[in-house]
Amino acid sequence: AVVSTQSKQWYQRRVSSGINAEYMGSAVFSSPIMRFSFLALTCLVAVALAKRGGGGGRGKCEDGSKPTCSDGSAPARSKPHCPDGGRPTTCADGSTPTRGRGGCAKAARVCCDGSAPVFDGDKSTPPCASGRPVCDVATQC
Repeated sequence: AVVSTQSKQWYQRRVSSGINAEYMGSAVFSSPIMRFSFLALTCLVAVALAKRGGGGGRGKCEDGSKPTCSDGSAPARSKPHCPDGGRPTTCADGSTPTRGRGGCAKAARVCCDGSAPVFDGDKSTPPCASGRPVCDVATQC
């Protein structure tokens, strides 16, 4: 294929100016400042989305249900969650709502075989020989 002199000159200008001719659309990210700005913005968005969480921090009751307001009404999604301005703290089973994933303290967890889990800080070794540490062996194993 015969390439015209004009297209050769155009290609050489593009290469010498630091813009990759194959990725002409990405010229915006050729500047280190723009790359850093894009990376910083991406990280900021990721942190903001991760901090949002869910459920308003209400926790769960021992029977797995969600707590209700002191007057018995269901909590609203927006703040204040309850008509009295507080948080939902009443469980139908009489228990106190717990926050977090596990429902019990880390020290109170046991392995399904009855042994104590080993929390040595090494993530490559599991705390239990089989399965994960649980709060109640009778109901969770």
